[in-house]
Formats: sequence, C-alpha cells, structure tokens
Amino acid sequence: MDVMIQHVTKTFGKKKVLQDIDLTISSGKCVALVGPSGSGKTTLLRLIAGLERVSSGTIHFGSTEMTRVAPNERGVTMLFQRPLLFPHLTVGQNVRLAMKKGSRQDVNEWLERVGLTGRAESFVHELSGGEQQRASLARALASEPNFLLLDEPFSSLDLPRRRELRTLIRRLTEAEGVTTLLVTHDREEAMAMADYVYVMEQGRIIDQGNPVRLAETSPFFGDGVHLNGEWYSLSDVKLVLRPTKESFERVTITKELIQYGVRFYEVEREAGERLIVQTSETFSEAMTAYIVRKEG
Repeated sequence: MDVMIQHVTKTFGKKKVLQDIDLTISSGKCVALVGPSGSGKTTLLRLIAGLERVSSGTIHFGSTEMTRVAPNERGVTMLFQRPLLFPHLTVGQNVRLAMKKGSRQDVNEWLERVGLTGRAESFVHELSGGEQQRASLARALASEPNFLLLDEPFSSLDLPRRRELRTLIRRLTEAEGVTTLLVTHDREEAMAMADYVYVMEQGRIIDQGNPVRLAETSPFFGDGVHLNGEWYSLSDVKLVLRPTKESFERVTITKELIQYGVRFYEVEREAGERLIVQTSETFSEAMTAYIVRKEG
C-alpha cells in the first residue's frame, strides 16, 4: 500500500509547524524522516496516524483518502522510544491482545521471530529494555498493520542493542511487506534502514533521495566540509601537511586508520566535531593538518 502526503500544512494557533509537505512511501518500503529536534518530524508522523488534524492538504493510503479518518480506522501501528506494554499482562497476552485472531502457537511464533522464544509467560518487568522493545515489535506486527510508524524507537537502547533491533525490524517488515516510516535524528539509523530519506528542517523538506546518494552529495545529510563557501563531501577532499590553496580548514590528527591498504585519519575540527578523511600522506597523532579539495 502506497502512502501519499500531498501539500500538508499544520498550524498550532498562529505558528506554522509544517509547510506544504509532499511525501510518498512506496508499498512495502521504509522511508526515513531525518532532522533535528523541532523540525516537524514527529508532528508529521502524528498527522499520518490521525493523532493530530491536518490544517490543509491530504493524506492517502493507496487510493483511499485518510485525512479525516479516525486513528483506530487507519490500520496504523506505532512504535515509540519507550515500549508501550501492559504491565499487568504477560508478554504473550500483550501480543495476543493486538491480534485480530490467533492461537497460543501464533503468539509463540511471533515471539520466536523477535528472539523471545519461551518468554510468553514472563511479565514485562522481567524483560530488559531491549527485550521489551522486541515484545512491542512483535505486538505491532502481529496486528497486521497497513503501515508501521517508528518514532525514534532505538534512542533509549545502547549501541549494540540498537543495531540488533533495527536489523530485526528491517528484516521482519521486509518479510511481511509492511510499509514503514522511521522518524530519527540519527543519520546512521536512516542509512541502515531506509530505502529513501527525507531531510526536514523548520517544518519543511529541504532534501530527499537515496540515503547513499544523500550521504555523498547533501550538505544537510552527508559528512563534509565547507571550503570558501562551497560544500564538499569527504570523498572530494584530502588531508595535506601544508596547504597550497587559499581555501582550506585546519584540523588536528587524532587517530590513524588503515583499511584494505588505504590510509584514513580521524581528525578533530575546531568546534570539536570529528571526521574521517582519506589521504596519501603520513601524519602523527596531535599534528596539525589541513583539509583541501582534491584536484580534478
């Protein structure tokens, strides 16, 4: 089921928080909304779910307009930062509650899919944070949703659990053919999960495209530097010991990295941000180096 957002605007009082949003999610694909806090990502997600009313514009699920349809009639399931499970029920009962119909075996099969084999009789407080989010995922997908909305579902987890869960979600949503929208401020998450990315800022979509292409070309999504007012991706710059151009950025070498015979350096910018830059020259830690544009 394709999802189409057309010319959607949202105002709260006199404040316009979303401005003329156009967005399409192809059936069975995962799209990421990426942007800083306050950019309008979660507001747009709430409009799609029907938790807020659209000020203008339309929302379609397939050929059906859903703009004014009640939330419980949209076939949408949401996964939040914190797992939303009923603490007085067992894990299996939580999953069974979301199913239109299903047996104990069906519940156990869903728990097995998310790596919770044998935990059907456990209570929520007996699970770790990562296990609770897995149980929430099982419940979300067991409801057979038309559309899955993910609102920063990994932010409360440590990095290993975060990577495990996003791999699991991607695998299961692909297998079930569930159309998915991920809201995140984390570029790595968008790169790992999304087929297509929309970048938001101040209530507008300011860039969009394939995540790999955006990482290489977009100053709003990719890693890069501004030299003399122009933005360059890290693949278009190099490190040198002495700059011969007027346009350069001074950095400090923090670490040498060699991968497949290619030398990279981790460098620290004056503002404290760190980048990984390829070079043919050799540097020592704590040395000053300069980022310049590659020739050609």
